[in-house]
Order: sequence, then C-alpha cells, then structure tokens
Amino acid sequence: MTAKDIERDMKTFVNGASFISPGQLAAYLGQKNTTRVRERYMKDAFRIEGTKKYFIPEVAKAIYAEGNW
Repeated sequence: MTAKDIERDMKTFVNGASFISPGQLAAYLGQKNTTRVRERYMKDAFRIEGTKKYFIPEVAKAIYAEGNW
C-alpha cells in the first residue's frame, strides 16, 4: 500500500472531499481519541484557516510514514 492508495481511500471515505476533520480521520482509522489522531497524523498538514479540516494528501503521507510497510 502506498500513500497515494491511502489518499484515494480516504477521499472515498469523505465522499470525494480533499479535506478531512480529526473526527472523520478517527472514524476512518477505527479510533475514538480524536486528539491523539490529530497530534499524530495532522500536526504538520495544511489546514484551512478557521476550520478543523486538513488536506488529505498530507495526512495520507503522515499515516504512510507511521506504518510498517
């Protein structure tokens, strides 16, 4: 699995959107702690100012980097 595969899967999960919230990402990963998910995978990702939405390609790269591929 590549970061691009994760990105495509995440975009499908959020109905084609390019941005994802910590709550949606936690649901996607099957986790409950949104704070931990945000700190682990979203802290360096581009975020739309004034919202809690993060750019999926950057989040997907962070998830890929954390994995044991």
